[in-house]
Amino acid sequence: MTTRLTDVDYRTVPWRNGGGTTKELLVRPEGMPVGEAFLYRLSIADVATSGPFSRFPGYDRHIMLLEGEGMTLDCGAHGRIDLTEPLAPRSFSGDWEVTGALRAGPVRDFNLIVDRARATSALDVRHLEQAWMLLLAPGETCAVHVLEGALEGAAAGDTLLTEEPVELVPAPAARIAVARIVLR
Repeated sequence: MTTRLTDVDYRTVPWRNGGGTTKELLVRPEGMPVGEAFLYRLSIADVATSGPFSRFPGYDRHIMLLEGEGMTLDCGAHGRIDLTEPLAPRSFSGDWEVTGALRAGPVRDFNLIVDRARATSALDVRHLEQAWMLLLAPGETCAVHVLEGALEGAAAGDTLLTEEPVELVPAPAARIAVARIVLR
């Protein structure tokens, strides 16, 4: 079964470090109180100023630029990550101390955060101009967020959540973020 989530299902929550808020598209287990351990979370954050990222020890993080001129993530001894190319996912450890430096004004970014002890994860982007069969591995959950355009049954901004294969039909075209979570 595929579940469609829309803006009315999302909630705005404060960042762990108190520096801003994020629009939580989904979190599992569902309804987790802010600050509690979760299995995974998909969200969109508006970053207005440079500063430290919230730490998520024990979690893997995936991030990609949606809007704005980008930022550089200073990961200390782990190097730097340039987040300047829109819709190009990057990954880093939630254990790391990371500071984001905005390049030229605010940005909006897309995030997948997953408890690495309980699951593996991946994030990618696809442009669909024809139907595409989303196949899943055993034990896999997939969240598809419509970034641009539309799918049959899902508008821009909607998120589809499935644990079974599903055919995604663009109407007439769509750019989607595909977050894959596989339980260990």
